[in-house]
Amino acid sequence: MYSLKEDKKRRFLFALRTSIPVVALTLLLVFASLKEQNSLWYNLFLLFLGFIASLSFIFFMMFENKQERILDEISLAFNRKFFEKFLKRELKPNSAILLISIDNIKEINERYGIENGDKILRKFAQLLDRYFPNIPIGRVKAGDFLLFFKGKEGIKEKLDNFLKKYNHTFIDNIEIKLVGVYEVFEKGTVKSLIDRAYEQLYYCQEECKKEKIKRKDEDVIVESLKKHHFSLLYQPILNLHTNSFEMVEVIVKLVDEKGGFIHPSQFVPVVNRLGLENEFDLALTRKILEEIKSYSLPTTLNYNFHLSPYSVRNKSFSKQFFNLVERIEPSSMVIELFETGVYRDVEFYKKILKEYKRRGFKLAFDNFGACNASIEYIKNIEVDFIHFDKFFTKRINRRNYEILLKSWIEAFRKLGIKTVVKFIDNEELIEQFKKLEVDYLQGFKIATPLNAKELKKFLGERYEVWRKGDKGV
Repeated sequence: MYSLKEDKKRRFLFALRTSIPVVALTLLLVFASLKEQNSLWYNLFLLFLGFIASLSFIFFMMFENKQERILDEISLAFNRKFFEKFLKRELKPNSAILLISIDNIKEINERYGIENGDKILRKFAQLLDRYFPNIPIGRVKAGDFLLFFKGKEGIKEKLDNFLKKYNHTFIDNIEIKLVGVYEVFEKGTVKSLIDRAYEQLYYCQEECKKEKIKRKDEDVIVESLKKHHFSLLYQPILNLHTNSFEMVEVIVKLVDEKGGFIHPSQFVPVVNRLGLENEFDLALTRKILEEIKSYSLPTTLNYNFHLSPYSVRNKSFSKQFFNLVERIEPSSMVIELFETGVYRDVEFYKKILKEYKRRGFKLAFDNFGACNASIEYIKNIEVDFIHFDKFFTKRINRRNYEILLKSWIEAFRKLGIKTVVKFIDNEELIEQFKKLEVDYLQGFKIATPLNAKELKKFLGERYEVWRKGDKGV
């Protein structure tokens, strides 16, 4: 492996750095003892001091060597600390990194044991080294490996070919599932480059590479958040049973100093990575309340908006959130929750959400039916609404999707949970979902996103019900 070759060089240089001073000191002391006409005891004492000094130096160098270790003990690829230093030296414009991950390493460790998991990591590192010869490889964490390339040419094809060949293959009769992304370095820091790769891998995927969503600098996003520069739009949601608009989806964007919009695919990973979920969610809640008050929007309307599950589970956040919303009827707030992985202590999570329900807030699981935690949560946690994943709209003409959706709608009706289908953009879809007896529809064919002023006009002019019994804020 490339890393082992580099480690051998380092060990050889370490041996030279350690031995040369010791040999030189020993020769110097011997020379001094022979040249000077001193007593035997004096010469022995001098040699003893030299021995102690040499021993101390050797132990010091051994400690330094341990501190400067460059290999990951499990995979024998470069360790994270060394690889980041290496990237700082070697990164140039148009160089690139690959981030390749054994996506099921956690399952492997749980099912086959940590020792077998370690063997998989070591053999996978060797596999990477054979497929990408003489390419520096570092293990970042768990099953995540970084590879450095001096040029970006053919980087996408190399990654695609590797994933095509080795995804869902077996090492020691254990299946490995692989995911991977690449990032080309233009400017910035090693940290920002690696962070972008992780955003690609676990959040926005190829969306981040599309021209329509240009990446924003982290500092711009943080500054916009600190100044609470939010842009809110409200998309009305139609109740198919009453043919009225009882809910709106709050669509959130940040605004930079030049007035440009920052898309959620840009700011959400940064907010999560920097641990700013609490600050963001509280600032967003304040903004929603301010607009409801400023524009005298009806509090009999249900306002659907996302809060991070990490915020909701934080008792300090919950206390501040409850204090914030004392000015409004809690039942008008629908908190949408979305989480990719299942929180292990579901009973604790259930207890927290019960407190939100007790105070009058409504709850919803978003993107239901996709690869996330909502299907597991629905077994234990009471919610008021289910928002189905967009693929149930886009693929409703596929038999499997239609059958699954129909059965879930029926099940949720029996459980007293209202169902919402999004991304309705033509009349045909409206009729299809009416037949399936969905409760609510949302999309551009139903109503386009509106600012607060437009929303008030929309509700006031077309649906007089919102003028009656309006409590205000």
